[in-house]
Parts: sequence; C-alpha cells; structure tokens
Amino acid sequence: MTTQALLTLKEVSKKYGNRDVLIDVSLTMNKGDCIILRGNNGSGKSTMLRIVGGLIPISSGERLLKHSDLVIGYTPDRLSKLRMTSTEYLTHMGRISGVSKINLKTRIRELHEFFSLEQTNTLKMTHFSKGMLQKTNLMQAMIKAPDILILDEPFSGLDKESTGHLLSSLKRIKSQGTSILAAVHDPLLASQLESRTYWIRQGRILMDDVDDSSAHSTDFFEMEGSVDQETVDHLSNLFSDVTWKTYDNGDLLFTIMKKDYRDFLIEFIHKGGEINSLSRKELNE
Repeated sequence: MTTQALLTLKEVSKKYGNRDVLIDVSLTMNKGDCIILRGNNGSGKSTMLRIVGGLIPISSGERLLKHSDLVIGYTPDRLSKLRMTSTEYLTHMGRISGVSKINLKTRIRELHEFFSLEQTNTLKMTHFSKGMLQKTNLMQAMIKAPDILILDEPFSGLDKESTGHLLSSLKRIKSQGTSILAAVHDPLLASQLESRTYWIRQGRILMDDVDDSSAHSTDFFEMEGSVDQETVDHLSNLFSDVTWKTYDNGDLLFTIMKKDYRDFLIEFIHKGGEINSLSRKELNE
C-alpha cells in the first residue's frame, strides 16, 4: 500500500451462501480520487460499496486502511421519509457518530448552508421532495467530515434541477480533498467529475478503457420497457456497455450509449420487447 492510499482492497471476494458476488477485487483509493462503479442490477455494486465502507465482512482477501480513524461517509440508495425534521434526523445521526452536542449544532447548520437546504423546525421529512431527501442523505454521511464519501445511485429519481444542484455539491466536496466512490446507473457523474470508471461484470472489476474526458460530448439514451429475463441476459451479452435496472413493478430502465442505440433497439424489438418511453440525454447538460 502506497503512502497516499487511504484504502486498499486486495483480492477481495464476497460470497452469499454458494453464490460468488465479488471475485478477487483489487482497488486503491487515494486522497481526492473519484471512482465510478457501473454495472447492471445484481452485479455487486452495492455489495462493493458496503465492503469499502466496512459495513459487511469480506469472505476472503484484505481490506486495508491508511489509519484506524479514517472517516468514511455512506449514503444508501434511498432515504426514508421519516416523521422528523432534517435537523432532528441529523442530530440523531450525529449522536450515534459520537459528535459532541456543541459541535453537532454548528455542523448541522454548516451542512444546511452547504447544500442550500432551509433549516426549519416545522417541515418534516415526510413532505420532502426527492432532491431534499438526497441532500439530507448526503448531509448525514458528512456529519463527520469524511475522508471517503460513498454514494449508492445518488441521482436515482432526481429531476434535472436537483441533479444539477447535487453535481455542484459533489464538485465542491471533491475540491476539498474528499475521495468519492459512487455506484451509478448512467454515465452522467463520470462526465462531470474528473474520475476513473470501473465496471463490475460477473463479480469481477474491470477498468473502463474509455477516457472519461471524451465523454463530455457523448449522448446517451434512457429507455423504459418490458422484456423477459432471457432477453435481458441476451442483450447484456451483446451490448456490454448497456446497463439496466428493474423497477418495483417489473419494468426495466435501460441506459444506452449513442454508439449502441440503433442496434440495441432493433434487437430489443426483434426479441419482443415493449417500449414504454425513450428519451435522449446529454452528458454535458
């Protein structure tokens, strides 16, 4: 492990029963790094985030920290609409983290200002928008200024305005020296932050061989639809850069890079897939 490395995974594997979720994963995070994880539903992205965060044990390999008091902030993919204000929630989380009462009050005020979220004693999180919840989610991960910030699908369900606000916040966080590890469904974050991208496929981690700097001029498409699992597996084998996730109602959301767009649609329709919606996205929007 280099003197710069905050955290290192060495040939880490994770099993659930007889199922290999991650196989011989090695990764190094240095100060100020931004690492993007991409992959399909069930590929192991969230498992890897939890391993880096120290939330679950590994089956084999090594997880090494630069020092024992390294602060790692973790944001799950969703935050429940709790019957409390953001201040009440953050106070509770801060006490769990061992922050003193005096420092906690100041820190909560700073975080509300940083994320441009009004600090109110009346508005409960049950009435928060998705963007407000995601800001609160990030705030709880930053109660103690983190050396590493872990994000699980930070843009899921956000509108364009909320996505812009979140991107701006993450750029500032990164500029202050915090390392970021994020699992994302689409390539937006990689295009906006200086980063390196890894794919998780069949439990193994592979570095993206595309220079992220070239992604600024690249468009992609989001398509909602339905198709059987056999066809999903077939499409995944044909188009390795296409990612998908499943909604609660069973419908699928595909993220398709421009280079794969026409061929993917032809194959999808040919295999009996039904399209509910299709939209074009710009990485530089």
